Amino acid sequence: MSDQVEARFAVGSPSGRRSSVWKFIVRDSDVYIVTRMFGSEAKVSLHASGQCQWSRSDKWVKQALGRRNADRHIVKWSMPRQVARAAFIIFQVRIPETELRVFTAEEELSTVQWLPAPPLGATASLECYITPISEADPTLTNFIPHPCIVAQPLADGRWFVVLHYVAPLNGRELDGKRKKMLHQARTAGMRPGPQDRGGAFTVGTEPTRGIIELCPIAV
Repeated sequence: MSDQVEARFAVGSPSGRRSSVWKFIVRDSDVYIVTRMFGSEAKVSLHASGQCQWSRSDKWVKQALGRRNADRHIVKWSMPRQVARAAFIIFQVRIPETELRVFTAEEELSTVQWLPAPPLGATASLECYITPISEADPTLTNFIPHPCIVAQPLADGRWFVVLHYVAPLNGRELDGKRKKMLHQARTAGMRPGPQDRGGAFTVGTEPTRGIIELCPIAV
């Protein structure tokens, strides 16, 4: 079995308002991003081949008769090719201040690294990069614009790097995604509560794919 390295993060504080726990997993030269709000049913897969997907798990396929393996993929896309000497962004996780909640369920949080809650009107952004091949940690030998929270070598010699920074929040965009999520949940027969949360898939201008952690019920 291949070696696997994991790093777990959450925004906020364990006893106060906080986000879901996000996990970044490196296995050989592939990267996986999962969060407890997906349970064990979905993950983002960023493969060294350049093929990427946000997919449901094998467990989800087996839960209902008639589901096929091909039905697992929610979104599929391809990463851009690596340009020599240049790191490129491969994914972005955004956690707005408005989406932090007090959790009542008990969770094992001893290995979670806590990031400060962003100020009102802002979002915590975790930007994921792949660097060119490097024998040493490239974040130590190159200027980086934001604090680095993950720097992990890949089996192919490149590095997976996650930078953390605070960005302005587009409230109108967020409200639109929240309404869409709430409509989809109710159409599916669910009745979300204030602590329920989900993920809104985004495509940026690069185009950078990402997920915004989002609660369907605003408080």
